[in-house]
Amino acid sequence: MQVYINYPNPHITVHNDSSCQQIHMHQKSGQRILKVNLSTLKSVLSQFANDAYDFKSEAQLNDLWLDISLSTHEQEIGFVHIVQALLGQRYKPLGYAPISEHC
Repeated sequence: MQVYINYPNPHITVHNDSSCQQIHMHQKSGQRILKVNLSTLKSVLSQFANDAYDFKSEAQLNDLWLDISLSTHEQEIGFVHIVQALLGQRYKPLGYAPISEHC
């Protein structure tokens, strides 16, 4: 699952199909991409809880991709909601951002 988080235009887009054309069209060189799997889950959540990722209107800090590979789809979607809750504590617009599924 690939998840796109955008701050200036607050929204979160879930791409269940990693081969989705829209992912390849929108991922740009230099964008932040975090890999989340069972071995990185704890550290990535800790980083979000400790405000390790800044969001600003600057091109390098206005978005983030999550490359999530957990045991089940439900775990992956749950992770997205937890990240949204953690980000929403610091960035209110992201806390209420719509989460949509593209593919």
